[in-house]
Amino acid sequence: MHSGGRMLEPLREDSPRRIGPYTVLARLGAGGMGEVFLGLRDGAGDGPEGDSAEGSAPVAVKTVRRDVAQDPGFRRRFRREIEVARSVTGPALAPVLDGDAGTEVPWLATGYVAGPTLSAAVRRSGALDEEEVRMLGAELARALETVHAAGVVHRDVKPGNVLLAAGGPRLIDFGIARGAGDTPLTTTSRMIGSPAFMSPEHVAGSGRVVPASDVFCLASVLCFAATGHDPFGDGPVAAVLYRVKYMEADLDGVPGALRAVLQDCLVADPAARPTPAELAARLAPEGSVRWPGPVAAHIAEYERELASVRALGGPLLPGYTPTEAATGSRTPVDQLPTQGPGLPPGTAPARPARRRRLLGGILAAVVLAGAATGGLLALRDGGDGGGGDAGGGTSPTPSGPPGWKAWHATFSGTPLGCAAGQDAVVCRMADGSYEALSTANGKSLWTYAAVEEQGAGGARISPTGQFFMPGGSTRPVVDAGSAYFATGNRLLAVDAKTGTTRWEARTGGAHMAWSSPRVADGMVFADIGDLPDGSEIAAFDVRDGTEKWRKPLVGQDLAQAERGDFWPLGAQDGVLYVSNEKGLQAFGTKDGARRDTGCPGKTPPAFAVHCPQTQDGTGREDAPAGVGADAAVVAETDRVTVYRTGASAPAGEDAAADTGEPEIVLVGRADGKVIGRYGLGEDAEAREENPVSAPASADGTLLWADTDALYSVALGDGGAPGPLRRTPIEDVPVPEIEDPYDPDFGTELGKENTPPEIFPAGRVVHIVYRHGIAVSVAVPGPDAS
Repeated sequence: MHSGGRMLEPLREDSPRRIGPYTVLARLGAGGMGEVFLGLRDGAGDGPEGDSAEGSAPVAVKTVRRDVAQDPGFRRRFRREIEVARSVTGPALAPVLDGDAGTEVPWLATGYVAGPTLSAAVRRSGALDEEEVRMLGAELARALETVHAAGVVHRDVKPGNVLLAAGGPRLIDFGIARGAGDTPLTTTSRMIGSPAFMSPEHVAGSGRVVPASDVFCLASVLCFAATGHDPFGDGPVAAVLYRVKYMEADLDGVPGALRAVLQDCLVADPAARPTPAELAARLAPEGSVRWPGPVAAHIAEYERELASVRALGGPLLPGYTPTEAATGSRTPVDQLPTQGPGLPPGTAPARPARRRRLLGGILAAVVLAGAATGGLLALRDGGDGGGGDAGGGTSPTPSGPPGWKAWHATFSGTPLGCAAGQDAVVCRMADGSYEALSTANGKSLWTYAAVEEQGAGGARISPTGQFFMPGGSTRPVVDAGSAYFATGNRLLAVDAKTGTTRWEARTGGAHMAWSSPRVADGMVFADIGDLPDGSEIAAFDVRDGTEKWRKPLVGQDLAQAERGDFWPLGAQDGVLYVSNEKGLQAFGTKDGARRDTGCPGKTPPAFAVHCPQTQDGTGREDAPAGVGADAAVVAETDRVTVYRTGASAPAGEDAAADTGEPEIVLVGRADGKVIGRYGLGEDAEAREENPVSAPASADGTLLWADTDALYSVALGDGGAPGPLRRTPIEDVPVPEIEDPYDPDFGTELGKENTPPEIFPAGRVVHIVYRHGIAVSVAVPGPDAS
């Protein structure tokens, strides 16, 4: 829970309007303990944000969930720790101002810091230079000196607990009690902190954490600030903790003089580390240092929002942005501003890289299953290319946006599931966050950070097949100017151009890599439930998020073999299709009434693959004669079923033993006969290093891509399809994969070579690659050679 670091949100209908002596102005978000609100003490004036008069400065008021407060020992610990934390005051600290452990809903007030977290700033603007890191480190070391002088050990120094304000950094969340599932200041024999930023003493047990442990953690934070990556890597918690305790930190990319200082802080012996005062002296930069331009602009966004809310003279109400509320104008949803902050896209920090072959085994199953569970519907002619559903009453295939020209852009991380609409390409990153690029020119539009989870690491599949995504973030959907996704157990509808939140609702998290909301018939459909077991399916009004209906879907206590993706597959002709442990289910989109699935034989082709019986042409078991072995359906049009052969060919060293060339095979839906086939290359290793996308169709053209080219086939109006056309793509290298990781802990999806994703938009196609590169190119006309 933060004293800042999040943009301001409107209050909800059930949000408190007062907490203790504070008037609640806006919502800051939620954390492990409860919700966080922006507040102002009663009687405070409406002075400027920087007003430091007692009572006039804004505060972050953090409430505690009732279930947490019912812990018998919580209120006692919470009261004692408020008293201890209030004694810690000094520069570069967000002070604890007030709190009440005895009220029905316990709360805590800290000084509000108008600025992003260090992790958000680096993710958006890239690593800091040496002098900026020195300034940051010196200020934080002085803050630790103050904390330690009060007899407190911070215990959780990490980028998410460092806020960047115009006047310098602020260290937050020192000595604050946490719920029973976490670890408060005064307990022992528990692990606390965030694994990637722990010390060896943390790993040994919290009873061994000493003030010098904070110094070790601060050095890790400064390494992150200087390079953009963690000194002990990421991945499964056990692997990170092992590196922290037994291996040296990776300081590649840290400037030489600064590296020597950090090495001294990262030694295994706590007694050999410098004190905070010594560290501050060694890090002190020469002369005055300011934040770089992009970071300063990032901070200014928070300051402007705070000033807008303070100017209201009352709370920020649902349906308003701070600017709209301050100007007294409530802009209709379809006329929200279309200009983002205008900042350049973040640059991914350089890291040592090596080439690795295409993912195999379980991850290959992820890719194929993703195509089978809803991907087909979006690829049909007439789909919106971004997650809306064909035949469900949504908008037709969009053309290229006004002012479009071919572009080449870069996301800041590793995309892992994208969607595109008229105005934006929206991607979920492997860390659970979201980023959007303009479809017109590739410029960065907005980012949305996933809920921070301690020890989350990146997206991965465990050795037993369990999928994990930070924040439970789903694939996004883009439809009619809005992007929809679920993260942190909230379903969000945001403006696709600006990222402005239009509404949000309670929902579940992703069950699989391809889990996604679906949009059709004026509704957004989502899974409800923290776990697959006992999940429900619900429909929300696209206009305001009002829940229209909810139906039980999945039973309790599922066996491992029964678990799967219980998010909706899609909708067609007024029927929503979704799977549970028993197979395909169908509901009316408007009322949630049970409908006949049509299995076998009458189910729409996009969903027939989920029927328990095999249907000709669906690819569930047997492909039509002449298609080939290992064939899987990868796209559908009204008259053609598209198969890919060799889809389950082995990867790794055994791949060379595969003797058949993978192909794209077109089968006429009217008679089940092969009408065209196109090879994907005989070189198995080359295919693994430069995989092709799943095909998509738009305006009578079938498309697929790799890093070398866009491939297209004109499907025609009923005759034979046209020849294969190859349009070169410039400046997209074959993906080079980062340092290897230990596969015994599972498959790290952000470090595997996944195929690109393509999104046709009329005669334009947007392509997103595994290494974060995105391009937009024109589709050749039917007569092109």
